[in-house]
Amino acid sequence: MGMVHLVLAFLALLLAGVAWRLHRYPGGWGFAFSGSHDKDRDRLDRERRAVRELQSKARRELAAAQGQVARADHAYRSRISHAERRLRQLRRRGNGALIATLGHLSLHEHVMVISGPATKVLPLGGVQVQFEHSAMGNHIYLRRPDGVHWESYAIGEHGEDGVRRFSVRIENQVAKENRLLAELAESAKKAKEELKEARADTRPAELARRRLGAVTARQSRDRALDEALAALDTARDRWQALTGRRPPR
Repeated sequence: MGMVHLVLAFLALLLAGVAWRLHRYPGGWGFAFSGSHDKDRDRLDRERRAVRELQSKARRELAAAQGQVARADHAYRSRISHAERRLRQLRRRGNGALIATLGHLSLHEHVMVISGPATKVLPLGGVQVQFEHSAMGNHIYLRRPDGVHWESYAIGEHGEDGVRRFSVRIENQVAKENRLLAELAESAKKAKEELKEARADTRPAELARRRLGAVTARQSRDRALDEALAALDTARDRWQALTGRRPPR
């Protein structure tokens, strides 16, 4: 920035300062700048500061109370959201990783996927597995309370040992899934209790709102700001009587 720009910037700042002072202390140059009116300006400024300090204190106090309400509400919503998310995670597990496949059967961690014209997904929980060998082939029966699925493998298609081993793998995975479901049921019960407790725990938010109400009520009863404003208006009246111009608050 060149010297000319620096001088112009300084002059702009100086003019802005002069304009601001003339606005704050209207009535002419002498009233705004003359030392003979220092006491008049000081009296006006003293009343202005008293009003600003009281307003600032009230705003800070009110903002602090409002902030407590906002934080309490946020904590309440966050706790509920966490409990709801935990419950959804327990209920939404999907098929799990693929373990083994034989023919139309695909064994996953949590389900058996049966491919065909209409693919079916059979949850492993509670499944009873039966292997059977006959002259016609090797068979796997998957029994559930809602029905039975029968899968047949022709002689030589996979071999008796291969089908039997696959059947055993299904049984082992069913046992593992049954244990997991029992654990999940207990976890889901706890998650539901946590969610219920989270929704019922409104006390912190209620206390914060009561504190905000108390601050608001006390401020509405406090006459200090009204008195300070009245004193400022008196000082403005004196200035207007002196200069013929009424200064801003």
